[in-house]
Amino acid sequence: MENHAHTLQSVTHTLIKSTREFFALEEPAVVMPQFQLHAFAAQAHAKHYLVAAFFAGEGDPMAGHLTRQLGDGRYLLQAYRSNVVRVVSLAQLTFIQKL
Repeated sequence: MENHAHTLQSVTHTLIKSTREFFALEEPAVVMPQFQLHAFAAQAHAKHYLVAAFFAGEGDPMAGHLTRQLGDGRYLLQAYRSNVVRVVSLAQLTFIQKL
């Protein structure tokens, strides 16, 4: 019974995804106000939170830690369990989520 439920759920998700692609329906992007991005980035940096950073124009977020503040709303974001580091300007971000 559990296998049938999983298969039905998989088919449902595939159908929803293909319908959105066919009709070019996009979910509205969640955008945080700039003051909220600045406040949460400062808090995430100070308390070493693991965050997911959603960038404008990119589909998948980057998860990691804000390791260093470079000034003028820029941070170094080190990817979680990786040596990949990205310079992040808060102007590039649409949303920051604590993980």
